[in-house]
Amino acid sequence: MQSRTLKTLLASTGLCAAALAASAQTAPITLETKDKSVSIAGELVEFDGSTYIIRTAIGTVSISNEFVTCVGEACPDLGPSRSEFAIAGSRALSDGLIPTLVAGYSAKLDGTTELDPSNAGGIVYKVSASDESGADIQIKPSNTSAGLEALLSDDATFALATRPARNREVETFAQRNLGQLRSPDQEHIVALDGLLLVTHPENPVRAISEINAALAFGGQITNWRDLGGRNAPINLYVREDDSGTREVFDTLLMRPNGLTVNGNITVLESDDEIAEAVRNDPNGIGFTSFANAGETTALAIEGVCGLRTPATAFTIKTEEYPLTRLLYMYNTNEEMPFHAQDFLSYIKTDPGQELVAQAGFIDQTVSTETINSQGIRVASAIVNNETPEEYNAMRDMFTQLINADRLSTTFRFETGSARLDARATSDVERLAELLASPRFSNKEVLFVGFTDSVGRADLNQLLSQQRAELVRRSVVAANPNLRTSTQTRAVGFGEASPLGCNETDTGRRINRRVEVWVQDVVADDRT
Repeated sequence: MQSRTLKTLLASTGLCAAALAASAQTAPITLETKDKSVSIAGELVEFDGSTYIIRTAIGTVSISNEFVTCVGEACPDLGPSRSEFAIAGSRALSDGLIPTLVAGYSAKLDGTTELDPSNAGGIVYKVSASDESGADIQIKPSNTSAGLEALLSDDATFALATRPARNREVETFAQRNLGQLRSPDQEHIVALDGLLLVTHPENPVRAISEINAALAFGGQITNWRDLGGRNAPINLYVREDDSGTREVFDTLLMRPNGLTVNGNITVLESDDEIAEAVRNDPNGIGFTSFANAGETTALAIEGVCGLRTPATAFTIKTEEYPLTRLLYMYNTNEEMPFHAQDFLSYIKTDPGQELVAQAGFIDQTVSTETINSQGIRVASAIVNNETPEEYNAMRDMFTQLINADRLSTTFRFETGSARLDARATSDVERLAELLASPRFSNKEVLFVGFTDSVGRADLNQLLSQQRAELVRRSVVAANPNLRTSTQTRAVGFGEASPLGCNETDTGRRINRRVEVWVQDVVADDRT
């Protein structure tokens, strides 16, 4: 990212139109990006403490010292370089995730971290690297909407969000010439999470259907007896209207069923508070994040077709759990301080994602399950395939996968298109790098496509094959070494293996996917 920053500066803002004084003294220097991947040499014309102006073979260039290191005897004597930036938004992320990531980033710099108690505008972490450079990182906990407002008003470098930016928010940033919020350069998935419906540990109810959950939170089912529990009133604990958690809950559960939250509700300001309230109320039910469930019991979600999905790290990574959500960091198209950009890059690395898991959220590293752990798909395939053609497709699928393990990486597409969605685009590079490792030598990688049940079965089978091949080619293109080091193959099974209910929009979205399976390469018998 440092290389791209310097290249952008050189291409778009680096060439100065203003004429410099002819009498200015000059001396040769070289400016290098922090990772030494890009350098530019020239004569130092001026340095004002923050910006170098140098005369080069391509013209006069102005570059902030945030992004480069000066090499040469004529370089000015600089004190330790520090960055200041603020992170605003979702309290669940501000309190539960960012401090862990800041500590990890400090360790990456071989530095130390301390709190600045004198700051009244939020929590400030002072990160000091071993070379005495570092960053002052201010954390402003609030909610998703407030975080995006802080980003818009330049009161924050990053906004933390537990929901995607709304259309009107995207439009506002574009109108202010602050870029496209949903572009890969400005929208970053930092973790995954599941919205859990949680109850008291002694509540006998262990699963709930989507419609019954909506009816309960809509105030139309008011007694646990109607959900298979005791004869007791249902007490509802919910987040405030403008929180990202509430927005996702309404979008995924309430609105699809034509309902709004109503009834015997208590509104609380954090996911932690909801979990604590439910833990202390035998008749309580609430929704909270996977990371903040605490000592409550999470209910499995049952779809209208009877498919039941528990909330596990794997089902959330694959986005098969119906109430899965992505967690975001947003930035504008304006230049960021060096350590802000470096911190963002660190979050996406495997060490950064391991800290995401340590903080209780779902990381984006690739995990594996054997086919023995995929029992729900076997059962759903048997239940949902009724004709001889459907049975034959199911039999063919399990014949090919019986000795394979499934990776958690699952690719999905933008609605109504063959374009990979935002998460899938970043997963292409992550998977390409992983498959090139020695762990996958002598393995065959299967890209397995599936569809929902809308439309003709034969066309769905063809579509699933095409999408699987598109993903295969994208992954191989991201790491050309895979062409010679790893066997890859694309197959499609159409609507043969539903993991969600095709009767609902959420279920159809879950079913439109390309899975990744890996199996040993075994030579054919020679008889």
